[in-house]
Amino acid sequence: MFGKDVTTEFVVDDGAGSGRVTVFQICWRACDPLAVSLALVSRPEHPALPQGNWVAPRDALRTGLDRPVGDGDVRICPDPNEDKIRLDLADGEKNTVVLLATAPLRRFLDRTERLVPTGQEHTEQELDTVLADLLQD
Repeated sequence: MFGKDVTTEFVVDDGAGSGRVTVFQICWRACDPLAVSLALVSRPEHPALPQGNWVAPRDALRTGLDRPVGDGDVRICPDPNEDKIRLDLADGEKNTVVLLATAPLRRFLDRTERLVPTGQEHTEQELDTVLADLLQD
């Protein structure tokens, strides 16, 4: 189970012919099954374009498909008229809104569930590995 990652990317701004693209990356790792890493990056990198890194609970992303959820730096809200999910992402004084298509996000979450189902995030083997790592340090 360890070493299995599920990632996906969404193009959130194609740069309208500028040669730049803004991409929203989502990564989940089986070794940390409760968390999903979120990153907003520009390609090529450009300081004027939105960027940042956040972490959200996997179950919050799943809940956000159907109803508003979250507080703090990551808030998620469905937009049923557009079949999209709205993420409000805070980074200090800067706030960014990202709209993602619902179907690819649902497929991403389904792939993570096949590897580590909700409720089975902390198996005895995982806890033993964490304890062994802590005791070695």
